[in-house]
Amino acid sequence: MAKTLIGIPLYPNYDSLDVTGPHQTFWMQNPTLEPILIGKSKGEPMVSFENMRILPDTDFASCPQLDVLFVPGGVALDQVLENDKKDGFPFLRFLQRQAEKAQLVTSVCTGAIFLAAAGLLDGYKATTHWGFLSVLKLFPKVKVEPGYPRFVVDRNRVTGGGISSGLDEAMEIVCMLQGKEATKRGQLTMQYAPDPPFCDGDPSVAEPAIVDQVRSDFKPGVEALSKAVKDIQGSFPPQKKKSKGA
Repeated sequence: MAKTLIGIPLYPNYDSLDVTGPHQTFWMQNPTLEPILIGKSKGEPMVSFENMRILPDTDFASCPQLDVLFVPGGVALDQVLENDKKDGFPFLRFLQRQAEKAQLVTSVCTGAIFLAAAGLLDGYKATTHWGFLSVLKLFPKVKVEPGYPRFVVDRNRVTGGGISSGLDEAMEIVCMLQGKEATKRGQLTMQYAPDPPFCDGDPSVAEPAIVDQVRSDFKPGVEALSKAVKDIQGSFPPQKKKSKGA
């Protein structure tokens, strides 16, 4: 079987679990699935917001055509967007360029904000981290799914909820690419059988006081990202070509 190349682009303050959880899930299917990590410079480690350093396999300029684009979420995305605008949008243009011929265009957590900013979720159902749904709703052409789904599949777009959702979503992507049996084998190998000590995983089940506290913690980041999104809207050119499977 030919290898399916899955690219995970890194940027400053990415969330490490958004990257490493799906990466391992994909790697369990090696050699038929091959995840690669992409950064601004191949020789320069990319630092997550938890201070984890990952050395990319390739850079944006040299990255081969991907079969699957998987964009992780992170912290301080407003700074990433602002810097991308200053530099002429190399990151968003990379996403557009890869999406044109990709079999699947996907994201987890706030990675959906980047896809939306690049125009890659226009006309599609999508989700993101529950705390940043209001930001995704700033894109009028994106059909934000109600509630707090772990992931949403709409044709060749797959978007995930917050952070840990990336594991469920990555398994769904494996299933889409290789079928149920391969996915089940990978799940068992990873012993993925979630049984958290508390049932507070999203606002529909969490204690109201906990929801209020976490929402308050998110507020500055949500406001900063909303401002950055509004600032780039209208200044970044829309995608000219439809991606494969659209």
